Amino acid sequence: MMYDFDRAGAYEGTENLKARFRPEALRKQGVTSFSAAEMDFSTAPSIREAVKATAERGIYGFTIPTQQYLDAVKWWHKEMRSWDIADEWIVPVLGTIFSVATAIRMTTKEGDGIIVQTPVYYRYEQAATRMKRKTVHNPLKIVDGQYQMDFEDLETKMQAPENKLLVLCNAHNPIGKVWPLEDLRKVAALSAKYQMPVICDEIFGEMTFEGHQAKPYASIEEGQAYAITVTSLGKAFNFTGVNHAHAIIPDAKLRARYEEQKYADHYGSLGPFEYASVLGAYCPEGKAWFTAVRDYIYKNGVWVKEFLREHLPQAYVFPVEGTTVCWIDWSFLGISGKELHDFFEREALFEVETGEVYGEGCERMTRMNLSSSRMQIEEALERVSEACNKLTKCFKND
Repeated sequence: MMYDFDRAGAYEGTENLKARFRPEALRKQGVTSFSAAEMDFSTAPSIREAVKATAERGIYGFTIPTQQYLDAVKWWHKEMRSWDIADEWIVPVLGTIFSVATAIRMTTKEGDGIIVQTPVYYRYEQAATRMKRKTVHNPLKIVDGQYQMDFEDLETKMQAPENKLLVLCNAHNPIGKVWPLEDLRKVAALSAKYQMPVICDEIFGEMTFEGHQAKPYASIEEGQAYAITVTSLGKAFNFTGVNHAHAIIPDAKLRARYEEQKYADHYGSLGPFEYASVLGAYCPEGKAWFTAVRDYIYKNGVWVKEFLREHLPQAYVFPVEGTTVCWIDWSFLGISGKELHDFFEREALFEVETGEVYGEGCERMTRMNLSSSRMQIEEALERVSEACNKLTKCFKND
């Protein structure tokens, strides 16, 4: 089947947050926002058909994960992640951040520390703060234009008795990094050494490019006694507004602790539409759609990098190994934070998230969504190029 991702704009006329909170100037011009990491495409036809069939049956009551459901989850992880998982490892949860919050409650008390690797998705810290926990930063290092883990600092923070949980992200949002197996093994060894649970958000786990593969963290034997991997339809199938994910926990003792906390958090049963969506996604038809959209997003990333190299070579695009976003350093403009955000919005109708929300020292970075139509991306960066060139000419004239 052929899929037309050039016809983006699925959010127009909906109550979606991305559409409703788009700045007025962008709405008037019919310009998309590149701030949220959501696709501008409708989800896979196989999911839409499965949801329609459920809606037409009219039975929306409590739903349980059947063997058919578990088999679909196992098939997907074997097919897409080369990971054999067992039925009992699969714990349905309400979403990736819900699952992180449950892990925080399971492992910590008020005042304890949760380690995150900045720059990173800011809702991990938000979840910790809301529960009166302390967020401890293990900043990533930039070496030869790429981010790397600082294992010396990580070990220092993992051995501190007040720190109880490490949150990983792979592929890493917002920097587009896929962590190599060697790095994950080092993390697993430290986890085992200090008996610290690690929850790895792998919502972007399938969305990897150019031979990069996000090895499921909980598949690494060295750290399995303390490992939780969280996967979801969210980014692979544009499903972030549906509260559903899977915590995959091989160790029976850790899984029992997690499920006990899950029930204490008053999780309910599966929703019938989430059940149908999993079956509609984790099947050959869903795989075909996902493979096509992943290729389209990858080519968008290549185009962005090549365009900026030619037209704005002072901007640096970090390697996009995975995710649906790219991380760009605009230091040459000499502006940062809100000033940078407002400049792009005002002068180029280009709405992106600026980097200060992801970590200290990222004020001159932006995160740009790549899962839009090529035409929208091309038009946006043409405007950005023109605006940046005007600004830098003003600097020279001054």
